[in-house]
Amino acid sequence: MNDHARLREILARLAVAQPREASPDTEERILAAFRARRRRLRPAWAYWASAAACLALGFGWFWMYHPAQSPVTAATANESYHSATAGFVALPYAQSDVPMEEAIIVRVTLQPSELRVLGAPIIVRKATGRINADLLVGQDGVARAVRVVE
Repeated sequence: MNDHARLREILARLAVAQPREASPDTEERILAAFRARRRRLRPAWAYWASAAACLALGFGWFWMYHPAQSPVTAATANESYHSATAGFVALPYAQSDVPMEEAIIVRVTLQPSELRVLGAPIIVRKATGRINADLLVGQDGVARAVRVVE
């Protein structure tokens, strides 16, 4: 008798000798284990659901308070830039390799002597007191031009 035939005979005797169903005690333990595992998995769904709700609220808030910018045409941007920078006199030291993409205008109060120190070739009519001036400051923080406000 070879090993395969012997193994089949042993398995056939074992199948006849063993009961086909689990005992009621074994069935209860298995059902209790499945119920316990199911109770542990419920909070995971709650976490995922709350995370999804927070994410949805965050996107909604972002879209509500940060609407899409309308495209600005080059002509509109150039016109507003040139109208805002009219009357400025370039400062001699203001040549920079940084382009003027995000320039700002800063209002300052200066003495007439301070205006000359900046290098501005501007003649001020009143030589006493303080003078209001606008500085055109580039994105690199360097003053590029000055305009006297009277």
